[in-house]
Amino acid sequence: MAYGKREKTVSTVYVMRHGDAVSRANTDAERPLSERGIAEAESMVDTLLAEPPGLIWVSPYLRAQQTKDAVVAGLTQQGCNPLVETVEGITPDDHPMAVLALLSRYQESADQAQGPLLLVSHNPLVSLLLSVLTEGHAQPSIGMATASIACLQGDVFASGSMILEWYKTPGI
Repeated sequence: MAYGKREKTVSTVYVMRHGDAVSRANTDAERPLSERGIAEAESMVDTLLAEPPGLIWVSPYLRAQQTKDAVVAGLTQQGCNPLVETVEGITPDDHPMAVLALLSRYQESADQAQGPLLLVSHNPLVSLLLSVLTEGHAQPSIGMATASIACLQGDVFASGSMILEWYKTPGI
């Protein structure tokens, strides 16, 4: 008896760190973007236009929300209308393995035709997550700059299973 081969779908995920933020606020979660941070986020929209995200997951922290707002505004101006979800488990101190579990659940239920996932979050989480996804360990080899984006691709969201396609930083 011959068994049909299950076709693997290559998933793309963009991992973005929030733009430059002011250093002081009542709480870490309330730190807003600086003027430079807003400009950084706006400058990264063109990077996403070749394959725009269909879904954006964003940390509830203000600076990540403001980064998302700048990106969504730019994408919308270009005719792209991604869905946006605020996700509690992607704040600075969350564990990359917990995010990996979220990504695996997303992949199981996602309609890949909607476009890549853009995850907007913070260091140290984004640098640790990149390392876990591409190298299989939590020893970051890329320290994500503010508003930088890493594009990862792979068949499955698992430790060491993704390939870093590109990494871009704001040109300002």
